[in-house]
Amino acid sequence: MENKVELERIKLRSSLDSMPANPWEFNVDLGADPEGAMEKLMTIVSMIAEQSVRNWPSDDEWKAMLPDWLKREIPELSKEETDKLLAITPQQNWDSLPWEFLSWLDAIRDRGWRWWGYQQDESMATIVLHIAMFPERIDAFRELLRAVGMNITDERYIALP
Repeated sequence: MENKVELERIKLRSSLDSMPANPWEFNVDLGADPEGAMEKLMTIVSMIAEQSVRNWPSDDEWKAMLPDWLKREIPELSKEETDKLLAITPQQNWDSLPWEFLSWLDAIRDRGWRWWGYQQDESMATIVLHIAMFPERIDAFRELLRAVGMNITDERYIALP
């Protein structure tokens, strides 16, 4: 299994006792339900890590596997809905548009990041990903944080020599 180390870190709820070679750190406000938000995040990250890029589930399989709350937060938009959003939004603001479910799935398949760990202090947490390859699809992870109810207060990528 190609993600064995990542899955072990998820299963053990690894803390930040060490840092990966290429860490991307997020400071997040966990929202009104800190434990629930973290549980939702860990569930989805685990589901992603359990999959192999070589045997990636189809879009329909993902639709069946993922929880309804996530599909509501990252909806599948029709071409017409997407075109309308693009038409009414200035191009310089396109990065603020909501993710479309199938686009998000594509970005998760080729994510380039791996789960490393987190440290929680009441309603705040620091989450660390290991950037395993470029391009990393960090925007897809940001969208996942938003979908579970977390608010990013700070983030940083630290390229270590």
